[in-house]
Amino acid sequence: MDPLSSFTQRLRSTLPLLFVCFAAGFGIALWKPRPQLILTVALGISMGMLLLGPYAAAAMYPLRLQRFWRGHLRLPLCFILAISAVFILDYFLAWSFWEFVLACFTAILGTVLGHDAALAVLELIASPRGQLDHWMVVFFPIFIGLTVLAGYCSLGFGSGSYQLIVALFG
Repeated sequence: MDPLSSFTQRLRSTLPLLFVCFAAGFGIALWKPRPQLILTVALGISMGMLLLGPYAAAAMYPLRLQRFWRGHLRLPLCFILAISAVFILDYFLAWSFWEFVLACFTAILGTVLGHDAALAVLELIASPRGQLDHWMVVFFPIFIGLTVLAGYCSLGFGSGSYQLIVALFG
C-alpha cells in the first residue's frame, strides 16, 4: 500500500476483513443472541488492536527480541499477552467456557493485528515521505468492533422488519 494513501483508500482495501467481522457478528447472533457475548467479541478485538498489540510491540522491539526464530517470536508473545489479559478479565467477569474461548480468540487476533499495525506505523513514521494517518490508527480498530456489532444487530433488525411487515400486511 502506498504510504500516502488516504483513509478511504485504506479502508476500501480492508473490506474483506470488515466482511468477515460482519459475518462473525451475524453468526454470533444466530448462535447465542446474548449481548454479553457480542460485546466480548467487539471489545476483545478492538482493545487487542488498540492496547495489547502496541504493548506487545513496545515490549519486544526495544529488547531486540525480533531476531529470534526469524521474527516469529511475535506470535507466542502476542498469545501469552492476550491470554493473560483474558485470564485477568475472566477473574472479574466469570465467563462461561465458550465466552472464555471466544474472548481468547478475539484478543489474540486483535493483539496480532495491533502488533503488526504498530510496527507499520513506526515504519511509516521513519520513512522520509510517509505521513501518519491518524484516522486509520485511531478509528480503524473502532470500525472493526462496530462492524461486528452491525452484523449482530442486522439479524435483529431483519427479524423485526419481517415481523412488522407481517403484522401490517398479513
